[in-house]
Amino acid sequence: MRDRLLSLLRVLVLLPSYALMLLIRLIKWLIAPLALLIQLSVGAPLAWLRVRQPLKPRFIPLPDTELPDPAWIALTDAAETLAADGFIHYGDFRCNELIQGATLWLRLLGQPEQGIGALAAYIEFNGAARPARQFIEFSTEFIDGRVLATNNLDLPYSLPAPTYLARVQLKDVWDPRALGVLHRDLVAALPEEVSLVKVDQAVRDPARLLGDSYAREIQALLAQGWLRPDGDQIRLSWRGAVRGVWEQAWPLAGLHLRAADRRSRQLLAGHGITVAAFTGAAVAIVVDRRPLPEPAAPIATLCAGYEYAQCVAKQTDPKAELEAVTVELERDATGTAVPIEFRYSFWGCSDQPQRRIRRLRSFDILLDLSAGLLAVTTIDREFEQATDEAEWAELTGATSMQRPLRLGPWLADLDTILPTALPALNVDVGGNEPDSASLYIDEEGHTHWQVVAWTPNDLPLHVVINARTGLIIERSGC
Repeated sequence: MRDRLLSLLRVLVLLPSYALMLLIRLIKWLIAPLALLIQLSVGAPLAWLRVRQPLKPRFIPLPDTELPDPAWIALTDAAETLAADGFIHYGDFRCNELIQGATLWLRLLGQPEQGIGALAAYIEFNGAARPARQFIEFSTEFIDGRVLATNNLDLPYSLPAPTYLARVQLKDVWDPRALGVLHRDLVAALPEEVSLVKVDQAVRDPARLLGDSYAREIQALLAQGWLRPDGDQIRLSWRGAVRGVWEQAWPLAGLHLRAADRRSRQLLAGHGITVAAFTGAAVAIVVDRRPLPEPAAPIATLCAGYEYAQCVAKQTDPKAELEAVTVELERDATGTAVPIEFRYSFWGCSDQPQRRIRRLRSFDILLDLSAGLLAVTTIDREFEQATDEAEWAELTGATSMQRPLRLGPWLADLDTILPTALPALNVDVGGNEPDSASLYIDEEGHTHWQVVAWTPNDLPLHVVINARTGLIIERSGC
C-alpha cells in the first residue's frame, strides 16, 4: 500500500513537468512544417548562390605551437590516446577554405601496419554565434579503390557519400580509441584486402594526401550532379542545394543524424560488433582486451597482479601513476575468500607552461582471473587552464594532486590483511559474505586497506586496516 501511495505521489509531483514537456513537443511539431518550408524557400537559393569551395584547397602545414589552445587540447588528446595502438603523428594543418566562416584545424595520424588513417579535426567558427566542433575520422582504403570511413561527427552530412565511400557515423562514441577499435574490427570482419599504397605518401607528403582525398570526393560528387564547377571553384547544383538544406534544416537535422547512427549500428551489429559497449562513461569502455599470461602460480596478491598491469599501463600512458586498487572477492569451493578480479586505477598529469594548461588523465586496468583476461578502459581526460602567470603558479604549486600509490615489501598484501579483516567482519553477526578490498591513500597520505562485506540482510560492513602495520584502525559498528 505504501509503495502505491509513493508511486501516486511521484506521478502527481511530476505531472506538471510531463504536461509542459508534451506541450513543448506539440508546439514544436505544429510549427515544424512552416519552419521547414521557410528554410527551404530561403535557404536553398542562398546555398545555391553563396556556398562555394575551391577545387584545390590549401592544407597549410604548421607546428603545434601555432594551434589555438582549444584545438591543441583536442588534437593532442586524440594523438596521445591513439599512440597506445601504434598510431603515428604525420602532421598538423590549417584550412580556411573548406567551411565558409570557419577555420579547420587538422592532425593527420596513421597506423602503417594495418593501413588505417586517422584525421582529428577541430572546427572553429568565426564569431561566437556557433560553438566549436571536434571529431575524428578513421579511414581504410581497399585494393579495389573503395574506402571505409568511420567518424563521430555530431552533425548530419549535407550531401550523400560518393559511391566509392562507405561512411559509418557514430555520434555517441566520443573516445578516439574506442572509435578506432570499432573501425579496426569492422575492417577485419570484411572480406576485402586492405591497400597500403598511401602509407608512404602519408610520411612523405601528408598535405598532398589530404588534397588528393578531398579532390577524389569532389570529383565523384560532381559526376553525380550534386555539385557544379565554377572556374577554379565548385558550387552546389540546385539539386545539391535543396538536398543540403533538407539535411541540415530544423527539426530534420536531428532526425537525420539519429538515422545515420542507427544505420551504422545495424551495419556493425551485422558483423557481430556491439556499439553500446563503446559508449557511456570512460570507466565502462574497454578499448583493449588481451589474454592474461599464464602465471607460474595463481595470482593471489595485489603485488603479483601489478606486475602484469604495470607494463600495459606504461604503454597506455607513459606518465601514468598508480592511484588505487580494488579487488573483487568471492569464496572458493573450500569457503576461502579469494580474489577474482583486480582493478588498478591509474592517473597522469602533464603541464604545458607555454599555454598555462594542465591536462589530467585517468584509466583502469582490469585483471579478470576467472576469464584469464587483461582489459584496459579508455582514458578519461580533463584540463585546467590559468589566465595569467600568477594563477598558473598557484595551479602548479597546489598540493592537492593525488599522490601516487607506491608498492613495496612494506605493504601488507591480501594474504596478510584478509585473515585479519574477515574475522573482524563476522564478530557481531556471522555468515557475512566478503565483497571487495580496496587499497588507497587517504587525505593525510596514509595507505589503507578497506575490506567490505555484506550481511545476510544485505547490509554493508567494512574494516579499515593500516597497509603498513596490518592493524585494524576502524570497523563498522564500533
